[in-house]
Amino acid sequence: MKLRAGQRLKGMRELLGITREDFSGLVDIPWIRMKSIEQQKVRMAEDEFAKIGHKFPEFMPWITYEGDIVVEDLRNSSEPLCQLAAAKIAAGQIPPGYYIHEKIK
Repeated sequence: MKLRAGQRLKGMRELLGITREDFSGLVDIPWIRMKSIEQQKVRMAEDEFAKIGHKFPEFMPWITYEGDIVVEDLRNSSEPLCQLAAAKIAAGQIPPGYYIHEKIK
Protein backbone atom coordinates (compact mmCIF):
# COMPACT_ATOMS: atom_id res chain seq x y z
CA MET A 1 0.00 0.00 0.00
CA LYS A 2 1.17 3.47 -0.81
CA LEU A 3 -0.88 5.37 1.77
CA ARG A 4 -2.13 4.89 5.30
CA ALA A 5 -5.85 4.98 6.08
CA GLY A 6 -5.69 8.55 7.38
CA GLN A 7 -4.09 9.74 4.16
CA ARG A 8 -6.72 7.93 2.09
CA LEU A 9 -9.43 9.47 4.26
CA LYS A 10 -8.03 12.94 3.60
CA GLY A 11 -7.90 12.23 -0.14
CA MET A 12 -11.52 11.08 -0.07
CA ARG A 13 -12.58 14.18 1.85
CA GLU A 14 -10.75 16.43 -0.61
CA LEU A 15 -12.39 14.62 -3.52
CA LEU A 16 -15.77 15.25 -1.90
CA GLY A 17 -14.79 18.91 -1.64
CA ILE A 18 -15.72 19.44 2.01
CA THR A 19 -13.86 20.77 5.00
CA ARG A 20 -12.58 18.59 7.80
CA GLU A 21 -15.11 20.22 10.11
CA ASP A 22 -18.04 19.46 7.81
CA PHE A 23 -16.85 15.90 7.20
CA SER A 24 -16.42 15.21 10.89
CA GLY A 25 -20.00 16.35 11.47
CA LEU A 26 -21.32 14.08 8.71
CA VAL A 27 -19.66 10.98 10.16
CA ASP A 28 -19.92 11.91 13.85
CA ILE A 29 -16.19 11.88 14.57
CA PRO A 30 -14.86 14.85 16.56
CA TRP A 31 -13.02 17.41 14.44
CA ILE A 32 -9.81 17.21 16.47
CA ARG A 33 -9.82 13.41 16.19
CA MET A 34 -10.31 13.70 12.40
CA LYS A 35 -7.37 16.09 12.22
CA SER A 36 -5.17 13.66 14.16
CA ILE A 37 -6.20 10.77 11.88
CA GLU A 38 -5.48 12.73 8.71
CA GLN A 39 -2.11 13.90 10.05
CA GLN A 40 -1.10 10.32 10.92
CA LYS A 41 -0.85 11.08 14.64
CA VAL A 42 -3.35 8.33 15.49
CA ARG A 43 -4.80 5.33 13.71
CA MET A 44 -8.44 5.03 12.77
CA ALA A 45 -10.42 2.94 15.22
CA GLU A 46 -12.87 0.23 14.20
CA ASP A 47 -15.88 2.36 15.14
CA GLU A 48 -14.55 5.22 13.00
CA PHE A 49 -14.27 2.92 9.98
CA ALA A 50 -17.86 1.85 10.69
CA LYS A 51 -19.14 5.44 10.91
CA ILE A 52 -17.49 6.38 7.62
CA GLY A 53 -18.67 3.16 5.98
CA HIS A 54 -22.24 3.76 7.08
CA LYS A 55 -22.31 7.19 5.40
CA PHE A 56 -20.04 6.43 2.43
CA PRO A 57 -20.03 2.66 1.74
CA GLU A 58 -18.87 3.25 -1.84
CA PHE A 59 -15.51 4.47 -0.53
CA MET A 60 -14.83 1.66 1.94
CA PRO A 61 -12.60 -0.46 -0.33
CA TRP A 62 -10.42 2.64 -0.83
CA ILE A 63 -10.37 3.64 2.84
CA THR A 64 -9.78 0.18 4.29
CA TYR A 65 -7.29 -1.44 1.94
CA GLU A 66 -6.60 0.99 -0.90
CA GLY A 67 -9.09 -0.85 -3.08
CA ASP A 68 -10.86 0.42 -6.17
CA ILE A 69 -13.19 3.39 -6.35
CA VAL A 70 -16.01 2.39 -8.70
CA VAL A 71 -17.38 5.49 -10.40
CA GLU A 72 -20.64 3.79 -11.35
CA ASP A 73 -21.25 2.99 -7.66
CA LEU A 74 -20.62 6.63 -6.77
CA ARG A 75 -22.91 7.82 -9.55
CA ASN A 76 -25.73 5.50 -8.40
CA SER A 77 -25.31 6.27 -4.69
CA SER A 78 -28.15 7.76 -2.67
CA GLU A 79 -25.55 10.05 -1.05
CA PRO A 80 -25.31 13.35 -2.98
CA LEU A 81 -21.65 13.80 -2.04
CA CYS A 82 -20.82 10.48 -3.72
CA GLN A 83 -22.66 11.62 -6.83
CA LEU A 84 -20.64 14.84 -6.71
CA ALA A 85 -17.42 12.82 -6.40
CA ALA A 86 -18.39 10.85 -9.54
CA ALA A 87 -18.94 14.10 -11.43
CA LYS A 88 -15.61 15.50 -10.22
CA ILE A 89 -13.82 12.34 -11.32
CA ALA A 90 -15.47 12.56 -14.75
CA ALA A 91 -14.34 16.19 -14.99
CA GLY A 92 -10.77 15.27 -14.01
CA GLN A 93 -10.94 17.13 -10.69
CA ILE A 94 -9.03 14.53 -8.69
CA PRO A 95 -6.89 15.78 -5.79
CA PRO A 96 -3.20 15.11 -6.45
CA GLY A 97 -0.93 13.11 -4.20
CA TYR A 98 -3.28 10.33 -3.13
CA TYR A 99 -2.97 7.94 -6.11
CA ILE A 100 -6.76 8.04 -6.47
CA HIS A 101 -6.44 8.12 -10.24
CA GLU A 102 -4.82 4.66 -10.11
CA LYS A 103 -7.81 3.17 -8.29
CA ILE A 104 -10.67 4.56 -10.32
CA LYS A 105 -12.65 1.91 -12.17
